[in-house]
Amino acid sequence: MSAFAPYPWQRHLWQGLMARVAQQRLPHAILLTGSAGIGKRHLASCLTHSLLCAARREDGTACGHCRGCLLLAAGSHPDYLRLAPEEEGKGIGIDKVRSLAQFQSLKSQYSQGQVVVIQPADALNSSAANALLKTLEEPSGETTLLLTTDRPMSLLATIRSRCQRITLSPAVGIEAEEWLKIRLQHTELYDDSLLKMSGGAPLRALHWAEHGELEWRAQRCDELQALERDEQSAVALAQSWFEMGSERILPWFFGMVLDLLRLKQVPQATPLTNPRLQRQLHHLADRVDLMFLQRLAERMQGWMYAMRGQINQQLLLEELLLAWKQRRIGG
Repeated sequence: MSAFAPYPWQRHLWQGLMARVAQQRLPHAILLTGSAGIGKRHLASCLTHSLLCAARREDGTACGHCRGCLLLAAGSHPDYLRLAPEEEGKGIGIDKVRSLAQFQSLKSQYSQGQVVVIQPADALNSSAANALLKTLEEPSGETTLLLTTDRPMSLLATIRSRCQRITLSPAVGIEAEEWLKIRLQHTELYDDSLLKMSGGAPLRALHWAEHGELEWRAQRCDELQALERDEQSAVALAQSWFEMGSERILPWFFGMVLDLLRLKQVPQATPLTNPRLQRQLHHLADRVDLMFLQRLAERMQGWMYAMRGQINQQLLLEELLLAWKQRRIGG
């Protein structure tokens, strides 16, 4: 597959975008949303290359050889601007958005127009978001803005309303499955449950395969069983999990709770987020009641939201594990 071509599960969406380009009806601002690992950034990159290419291929993808493509590859295209955090996890400040206004004041040097990519758009701080809103309210006819985010609801409603939102649906078809198989064909890492586990996010599934996600999840279930047998303390396990990263542990635990809720109500069902752990999950489900799981799921939603702010994550994990061990939600 060409580096300038969309992923196989994005082809239909790509064809729609190229039809708009051909008819000169592409929106001035596009918000690409969808779960992490679905390929939003790659799609934005493909569209950027296509818009700045002087010799597009028949399918609308960039040629890779014209002056525009070579300048993009070198990172020096005068009609391209990317706004992103300086470091992973940091915000996008107002100075970067002000550079966008200056960029738009310049004329396109290659007549194909200008392209601005903002990713992730949810990294815009409050001042930057308000400054961007002014740009969206007075769009430049030459500039196409491409915003990507996993969390569209964290953006200002006024920003969302001024963008054409395109949501990438979960990729659960044969195209995504075949793509994953090809990427893992010379390894023993492929598992047909990976794509389902990832919620239809092939890039996430690939990352999980390469980093032993199935084994990692099985180990966490074993640790919960050890906690119940008093072979592990909640405090020590919270410390261990904190060192692994709360941002990884909590979503997994929440998914496991949802699987347990499913099994409590339909014992013969297949777990949705941990399909390879049916035996361990049935063991856990047999030892916990439905009402507790419902209350725990509700509480965990609040905990995961609190994770975005300033909170002692190790204490949060201790509270979670104590609640699990005692089968009781405090407060």
